[in-house]
Amino acid sequence: MADEPLQKGERVFVRRLGHADTRGKITWVGPSKYGPGLRYGVRGDDGGMHWVDEEHVERETPNEPSAGDLAKGSRVQVVSGPHAGVEGDVFTIVPTGRIGVRDDDEETYWVEREHLELA
Repeated sequence: MADEPLQKGERVFVRRLGHADTRGKITWVGPSKYGPGLRYGVRGDDGGMHWVDEEHVERETPNEPSAGDLAKGSRVQVVSGPHAGVEGDVFTIVPTGRIGVRDDDEETYWVEREHLELA
């Protein structure tokens, strides 16, 4: 997380082990009742409300690499190539165009854009 605390209204990326990564907008900020630091209410682009401690939230950076219609947190399915049939969430897009996909079992796959479709 950045040195400055995140503010209500900022766009963020939420990462939690065992949960799909999510993009969203902060709608609430307050002290965490589970330990030191802040806790955030994030309205996800998926429509859900996510309550997370500050170590699971980072600012969404506007200059992240892009893969056309895909972004971090996009739900995708691998439709061809060696990982065909895998469904998961985009966790990173590298400048060379390779896309990191993490399935629901936390397995990681590196896939070229042409092998993916939005799920």
